[in-house]
Amino acid sequence: MTIKEKISDHTAEPILLAMIDEYSRLPEQKHNRYWELRVKCDEASLTYEENQEYELLIQEWEARNVERVQALIALAKKRGTTLRGVMAQLGIKGT
Repeated sequence: MTIKEKISDHTAEPILLAMIDEYSRLPEQKHNRYWELRVKCDEASLTYEENQEYELLIQEWEARNVERVQALIALAKKRGTTLRGVMAQLGIKGT
């Protein structure tokens, strides 16, 4: 099921808030592995296989962020505000 299929005009705020939270990070094991690989990347000590894995984790995190933004936009519409407005309400800093 895609994010667009999960979100409709009738999606309740608590569900959107849970989606925003869920998509704000990788699952714990992947998150931990991402940071292990990031440190190795910063040290320029990644193997080819580790670099491939690192790139896949980055892509997954970026895809989750897209889903998070879509949930934020749906919440903003529900609250009658802008994306920046709902991010401010939730204490989320823009990048």
